[in-house]
Order: sequence, then C-alpha cells, then structure tokens
Amino acid sequence: MALSIISRAQWGALPPKKIDKDPFTPWLGGVVIHHEGGGHFAVDQHDRCAGLVREVQKNSMYYSPLGHVADWLDMKEPPYDDIPYSFAICKHGSIYEGRGLGRRQAANGTERKGVNQNYYSILGLIGSEDAVTSEMVAAFRQLIEYLRYCMAGTAVVGHRDMRLTYTECPGNLYPKVLLGELEPPKPVPGGSTGGKEGITYVYSRSEWGARPAREVTRVDMGDRTGFTVHYSAGPTTQTVRQIQNYHMDSNGWSDIGYNFLVDDTGRIFEGRGWYVQGAHATGHNTSHIGVCFIGEDGDATPRALSAIRALYKQANQLAGRALAQTWHGGLSGNSTSCPGSALRAWVQGGMAADSVTIEYGSGGGGGGSDSSGGGGGGMTQVRSVSAQQQAVNGLGYNPALAVDGVWGPLTDAGVRWLQGKVGTGVDGLWGPGTEAAYKAYAGGGSGGSGGSGGMSSVRSVLMQQYAVNSLGYSPALDQDGAWGPLTLAGVRWLQAKVGTPADGAWGPATEAAYFAYIDDGARLVVDGDFGPATIRATQEVIGVTADGQWGPNSKKALQHHLNVWSGAGLVEDGITGPATYKALQSHLNRMTGAGLAVDGAWGPATVKALQNALNLSKF
Repeated sequence: MALSIISRAQWGALPPKKIDKDPFTPWLGGVVIHHEGGGHFAVDQHDRCAGLVREVQKNSMYYSPLGHVADWLDMKEPPYDDIPYSFAICKHGSIYEGRGLGRRQAANGTERKGVNQNYYSILGLIGSEDAVTSEMVAAFRQLIEYLRYCMAGTAVVGHRDMRLTYTECPGNLYPKVLLGELEPPKPVPGGSTGGKEGITYVYSRSEWGARPAREVTRVDMGDRTGFTVHYSAGPTTQTVRQIQNYHMDSNGWSDIGYNFLVDDTGRIFEGRGWYVQGAHATGHNTSHIGVCFIGEDGDATPRALSAIRALYKQANQLAGRALAQTWHGGLSGNSTSCPGSALRAWVQGGMAADSVTIEYGSGGGGGGSDSSGGGGGGMTQVRSVSAQQQAVNGLGYNPALAVDGVWGPLTDAGVRWLQGKVGTGVDGLWGPGTEAAYKAYAGGGSGGSGGSGGMSSVRSVLMQQYAVNSLGYSPALDQDGAWGPLTLAGVRWLQAKVGTPADGAWGPATEAAYFAYIDDGARLVVDGDFGPATIRATQEVIGVTADGQWGPNSKKALQHHLNVWSGAGLVEDGITGPATYKALQSHLNRMTGAGLAVDGAWGPATVKALQNALNLSKF
C-alpha cells in the first residue's frame, strides 16, 4: 500500500549513537500510542513540525543537567541512543519516520516485559492541552494499517496501558484509543496470524549500511534459469554486514556473495540484487539467483520460508518464466551440505509456504526494483538512487527530480544529463567513473568547496564533525560546518577507528564503516584484556548466551565459528589450545590485516586484534 512518510533525512535527524540489536517481534503485539506530555506542544504552522521532531530527538538523546539528576534519582530513563519512537504524527496529519520499520524502539518503558520488543510506538506531536485533529486521526489509521501490512500485530493501546505506575500518556489521544477511533476502517489481511496475503519488507543496501562493491557485473533477468537456496551456517543473530565483511575481507570477493538474504523473522535484505551477478555457487552465479537464510540447519521459521517463497515468486515474474527450484548442494560442481537437511527437504518438496508479497523500502507496491536497478540503471553500489537524484538536482536539472529513491525513466534521463554535464560516459549507470567525474566537477575531488577537503556528497561537514565527536574525539570539534585542519585530523582519527583508510575524505566506504561501527560494532576498549565485556561481545557473534563467562560451550562455539568462516578444520570439543589460537590468529589477519604472528600463543596482542575485529564487525 502507498503511504507518504517523511524520512529521517528529510526532517533532519541526528545519526543514532548506536542501534538496538535486541530482538524485535512486533507481530506478537502491535502499536502503542504516545503524546508529548503536559501543556501545549503542537504548532499551527506546518513548516515548524519537523522542528518538533528534531526537538524530541535532541531532548531524548542529550539531557540537561536537571535531566541527568532525574536519571540519577531513577525518576527518568537514561538518555536514549536515538529518538525513542518508531514514528511521529503532527496535528496536520504528516507522518515522520523515527526509528522506523523493523527497528526496536525504546519509548514504551521497562516496567512490563516485552513492551519494547513486541510493539511499535507512535508519538502524537501534541501536549495534554492540545486538541486531537481529524487529520491526525486519519494519519494514525493509515499508519497502523501500513504497520499491520508489514507484519505488526493487531493491538492498539495507550502508553498508560503498558505501565504499572500511572501516566496520563497519551493524553487526549487515549479516548480515541479506547473508542477504537485509531483503528483502520476495516480488517487488514496479513496480520500477525499468518496464512493470508501480507507484505514483507525489504531492507535496501543503503538501509543496512552495505560497503560499496569493488566490482559489478550486470545480468539481465532473462538470463536467469534457476533460484538457489542457501544458509549462512552461523547464528541467527549474525548481521548482514558481518556476512559481507567475511565475503570481502576473508574470501576476497568484490561484495557479499548472495543476491538476497532472509533472517528468521522474515525480513529480506538486499545483497547484490536482481540484476547483478552473484558469488554464491560455483558455475551458477550468472544463471541462478542466490538467496541465503541467516542461520543454521533447523532455524528457518515459517516467516522466513514465506519470505524466500515471495522472492522466488518475484524472480519468476521478473524473468518471465518459472525458474528451477534448487539448493546449493544440489547444483553441479557444488559439493556442500548447504543449506542443511531441513531447507533442502523444503526445496525438494516444492517450497510450500504462506503467501506474502514484497514491498521495497523506497519502491513500494511490491513489484518495484531493488537497488541494483532494472533496465540498465540505478546502480547504487557507489551511490544510492536518492543520492543520485539529489546530485542531479544539485547541478540545476529542470524540472527537478523527485528524491524518492525510485529508479525510473525520469531519473535515468537526469543521470544521463548529469553525466553529459560532468564529462563522463552517458550510459545512465552511476559507477566509479561517474562518481569521480561528479566530484571533480562539483569541487568534491578531495572533499568540499575549493578542493580543500570535507567531501560532502555523502555527509555534510557539520555531520562529519558530529560523527567524530560522537565517537569520543578529544578535544571535541566545533560543530560549525567549516572544513579545516582540525576537522581533517578528526575525520582521519575516525577513519582509523572504524577501520577504513585514513585519507580525510568521507566517501561511501567511510560512511559504511562508520555505520557498521556504531550499529553492530562492540565499541570495546582495545586494551588486550579478555574480560567480561570482550567475552560478551565475542559470545554475541559466535551465537551463545552472552553471560561474560568463558566456558566449554563458548570455546566450542568459537571453534565452530572458525570452522564455518575460516575453514579451520578444528575438532569442536570445547578445549582450546594452540591449534584453535592459530586458527583465530589466521582469521583475524585475513579479516582485519592484524599482522599477528600465527604462533598459537594466547596473549594481549591476539586479544587486542580480537577486540578491534569485534569493534569493526569483522569477526
């Protein structure tokens, strides 16, 4: 279904300090309604509403001295890592993206178990003395309908219903909750019970923070003959970025190997996409679409199976014929147990699953395209479609493109116009050549204006300064948007910290490494001490209970991890010794260039390399 949501970029969101990695299962609950507190908060001028959202985010992430006192006295939650709400709605009926789809929110409190894990939160941008408008009610109904399509549960409750102690929240919205006035006008198929036609959401490369591909080989969907199912053979907690890092840093591939990936909650992540050659099955990377389930044998849930089935259905539509249903180990020249006995039997049995359709984050409608771009355009391994549209408009294209992230004839024409203007090949493909020519033309060859540094085609100088400060740079930079030697030094410091070349130019590689660090990285102190914090971070990656105790189960999981991702050939007995440590040292050298002596000696140097790899999400 179509729904207009004002994105974080459009309302000027600050980057999150980090992203909550705890489970999020909104199909078990639904939606919790909030308001902004006592007095008046709403504004009559609609152009000021984005400022209200910015105010909510800033006040949630950075407390005043009195706020810190209230936190210390347990009268207030500690500062949040981001705006705590999933979405916000103003009195004029506009919907603003907070943490957004698929991200655990933090607004519902901690008094009752599961209230943040099992519910989205929607903030009405009104105070207790502001009236609820008909436009706001209509927007609530539309958004709740949309969230149900995206597999949220059917509950609609007020914040006070989630508390054990009293709160008036959501104020004047609460009668609307009790009377059912925020409910969509009719039942929506595809709710949390499954078995009906629903929608599953696709996370684009830009949304999960993919590193740019080193090389891209395009494939016409008419050349596809098969659809291959894989599994990652790792824990279900593994992130797509971690898998990409393994493929690029350990295997030396140009990108993540799969065309798509699916997790155990049924979320779909764009890998190379429909129109790019994969690296998932020897001899079959051009002919077959490769889809990987993130997990081990037996972990695939009904929701995951439905998502894989939906990808198969769309692959057939794009190819114009039924593709062969295959599994990795069943392809000629591929002797492997992948994807495990359970998924292999499921594929052999015809891939039966409940029906869901696919909706892209920016394409909409379930039949759109992914970031790799159909029809010869929209390549975003270098620059997202939205960023291409912004660049075209920034050079004065008329009429200006809609910056909606959707590739089509108008965007294709705009990119070709830009390519002609900057003096590169006019083919509609925004590859490395176009990126370099655009930066040179726009004064971004070494950064910002005048070629003095501060490349802002990816991130403005102001937001670079914010990012540097957010990682603890001292003395903190002035956040004034002005590029100079101090900011250059800060950016180089950040680049070294997040594991990308420290050249002072904030390009796509730095952006991806920065988000990988703040989203999935452990953010450990690299001190060589294998203490509880480092142990817990290691346990999270290898898929055992993160209790900070390094026992036989953790050691066995480490050996399994090294066998899967480094081909170590270890006996998985939970007894670590020189063989395990040599395999660990070799793995760290491949993943991060640690330069360790592979001597099987466990000591501070190996622990420091491990801590650095965990910080970079490269373990």
